[in-house]
Amino acid sequence: MTSSHGTSDAWRPAPTALTARNPEDLLAMAPVLLGFWPEEDVVMLTFGADRPFHARIDLPPIEDQTPERLAELRDLLLGPARDHRAQLVVLLYFTTDRAAARGAHRVLREGCRRSRLPIVTALVADGRRFSEADGPMGAGTPYDVSTHPFVVGAVVNGRITHRNREELVASLEPDPGAVAAVQSALASGGLLEDDLPVDGRSIRREGRWVERRVADLVAAGTVPSDGDVARLLWVMQAIRVRDAAWSLIRRDNAAAHVRFWAPVVRRAPDPLVAAPAALLGWASWQAGDGARAWTAVDRCLRVVPDYAMAVHLGALLEHAVPPDFWEGGFDWALGLPALLRRCD
Repeated sequence: MTSSHGTSDAWRPAPTALTARNPEDLLAMAPVLLGFWPEEDVVMLTFGADRPFHARIDLPPIEDQTPERLAELRDLLLGPARDHRAQLVVLLYFTTDRAAARGAHRVLREGCRRSRLPIVTALVADGRRFSEADGPMGAGTPYDVSTHPFVVGAVVNGRITHRNREELVASLEPDPGAVAAVQSALASGGLLEDDLPVDGRSIRREGRWVERRVADLVAAGTVPSDGDVARLLWVMQAIRVRDAAWSLIRRDNAAAHVRFWAPVVRRAPDPLVAAPAALLGWASWQAGDGARAWTAVDRCLRVVPDYAMAVHLGALLEHAVPPDFWEGGFDWALGLPALLRRCD
């Protein structure tokens, strides 16, 4: 299920405190928190919650704003806000279609009223002008946040990496040349003729290789060879072997794992992409990048609709569960038989 059909993105707070003093500050926060420039999106900022979070959802065009669609939008945004006991919210509608913004805002405003959740402000912004969502239809106030200090700092720090969400989604699509190279490595390495690890000792053996190889490559920041990617993709079809890589992801190293798994996803043939996409999603969540995590979940479920790790991660994201809910470093090999030692 993609965000265009109802799911929302949630992210961590900015790594440094951002204090908003005016509407331009609020509008500049959105791309900093998302990592891309919102277009035809609703962005909700929460304040005073047990675990403050911020969320984004596609703004349905006016012709698609059925009561059911708007109710889904309301529940997906305001449900987590209630669950985390947010005290205040800001609603930002990024769109050139003011009628669509007003239609969505009527439903969200009523939902906030019923939830006793005050709205600090609600703005409609089209990239050039903004106005109050509850205000009269008018020309609005000119604005330009492209050189705003929040945005400039985020660009320098690499937090804003895509022009829009479509570009983020495209960043995880297959690279045909790289996929062909990995397919060639699968064939030339004889992996396609190998059985998947299914017994305890073969799972431990391949899992130990995955654990050591991924740890070394992530620590060094090194791009894996086609042969390494081919073997990783092949053996990680076994869930316990995949878990050897999963166990390495922690909050303090999650960004490095994102940098490792993102290009692996682009190099993976579709039948083998589920495991690396799920791992990328998990690392993105741990790094606080909910937008990328949802994109990775979508990439995985597009190929394997019931892939359990991605389904579970999607539920965590939908409920805005914070990354510190989970700790890495679990023993992926618990209960597996020891490897036999060679005697010389």
